[in-house]
Amino acid sequence: MSATATINLRISDEEKALIDHAAQSMGKSRTAFILENAVRCAQEALLDRTRFVLDSSQWEQINAAMDAPPTEGQIQGLRKLFAAQAPWQN
Repeated sequence: MSATATINLRISDEEKALIDHAAQSMGKSRTAFILENAVRCAQEALLDRTRFVLDSSQWEQINAAMDAPPTEGQIQGLRKLFAAQAPWQN
């Protein structure tokens, strides 16, 4: 992917020194270090919003819903979903 956008940040001297020290310890430039970690953190934040836990009753309900044939509205919703880009791809 080619970099085409710019992000400007205002940080303290102490934060800059910490980031520079961490980047140097990993053999990376400040930009590479910040970008790699910001992208990873953004992906994790979005993935954290997709995980859910169900009790046994809820699990049975979701299985029954998944086993049932889809409605026309569900089919249209899935078409729209699959046509959309992930937020980090925009």
